[in-house]
Amino acid sequence: MPRDGPPPHYDAGRMVCGRLARAVLAFLPKGGVLLSALLFGSYGMGLLRDRIFARTFGAGSELDAYNAAFVLPELLLDVLVEAGLAAPFIPIFLRLRSSEHADEADHFARAILTAGVAVMGTAAVLMFVFADATTSVIAPGFSGEQRQLYTSLFRVMLVTPILFAASLTLGQVLLAEQRFFWYGLPPLLYNGGIIVGTLAFSGTFGIFGPAIGAVLGAVLHLGSRFIGLRRSSFRIGFGWSAPADSLREFARLMLPKMVSHPVEPMTFLFFTNVASGLAAGSVTVVSYARNFQSVPVSLIGVAFALAVFPPLATAHARGDRSGFLRLLRRNLATITLVTAAAAVVVALVGEVAVRLLLGGGAFDAEDVRRTGAVLAAFAISIPFESVTHLLSRAIYATEHTLLQVLASLTGLAVTIGATLAMLPQAGIVAIPLGFGIGQAAKVVLLGLALALRIRAPWPS
Repeated sequence: MPRDGPPPHYDAGRMVCGRLARAVLAFLPKGGVLLSALLFGSYGMGLLRDRIFARTFGAGSELDAYNAAFVLPELLLDVLVEAGLAAPFIPIFLRLRSSEHADEADHFARAILTAGVAVMGTAAVLMFVFADATTSVIAPGFSGEQRQLYTSLFRVMLVTPILFAASLTLGQVLLAEQRFFWYGLPPLLYNGGIIVGTLAFSGTFGIFGPAIGAVLGAVLHLGSRFIGLRRSSFRIGFGWSAPADSLREFARLMLPKMVSHPVEPMTFLFFTNVASGLAAGSVTVVSYARNFQSVPVSLIGVAFALAVFPPLATAHARGDRSGFLRLLRRNLATITLVTAAAAVVVALVGEVAVRLLLGGGAFDAEDVRRTGAVLAAFAISIPFESVTHLLSRAIYATEHTLLQVLASLTGLAVTIGATLAMLPQAGIVAIPLGFGIGQAAKVVLLGLALALRIRAPWPS
């Protein structure tokens, strides 16, 4: 007689799988996997956007003008708003929420929202007036019709940083409340808006189609944040009634972070400078290899560090030192192990991935080989760079930024020194090796800085 239902070992196997899944999830920060998935989706949408651009406009003067028009608005948004929000907002916001005057957290958030929009609004007006003058700084090689096209596109783009200033601030509230889906979704919507604008309007408006799409995407980016905060106790609005001591604390923590924010661009500006003196194509090889290397760093290191940042800040605000250390150790072990495994995979199959995704046409076998070799060396830095994101946010959670800045600047100095020392013997591979050594040094310095912060007096 055949047995009805599943075999006896079926339920036992399912129980083992369930226990294994729960054990694995226990070592992952809440929301970390979701943020990784949304970040990966954003990478995919960006790739689709670039393919549509390539097929619609090719690599010509119009697309050059479009890309150049983004540079200054994005730079000012990055330095004036995003860099300042990254470190101080969540620890201060959560500390105020945990106090007996919890409504002060909302006043604080509305004041930062007001300041961010006001700063970017003022900057946008000034850039609109002096749009033509920015050409000599951003794209001095543009002239005639291309210069005029850049100026027109630049003025259209100035709408987006104002919308993003508001959206980035609201995103910090979503992250503090651990609403990870609504925090991670907007970048997909932004790229989706650009794709829609390109497909729907390029036939009529040419290169202004993607520009219209960028504005549409920024509206969707901000609109999704409004939707995500519908069930929050936070009420969106403008105001200046925040406690003065909280605003002073925000400024104190913000200014060092703004100073250190250009460290990564400076690092790769140095790499570009070094690579430009090597064989032809070296700058491109380093750029492509870095793009591949940054994927596991973003999907694991950045996503997991973002997910655990609010619980770390909450533990510090409550004076829960043991809870803080428990979260830190668990996530440090997870990020280290997963990214170390990712580094091995990248080193072993990186050249194959480069060949499949980039190889062909003018990008010949030698280009693939060189990019694969540089990527294999870059793989060494993957776990170190990933851990720096966690350690940095752990320091931010203790409401301190200066030590992180010093560690970043020292890491940059070590990177430059190591790269130049190895360059005569190692050639182009000195660049990723120097970066790995610099990131390892930064991990050590951040660890020492965090140890000092953990031993310092905590809120009672």
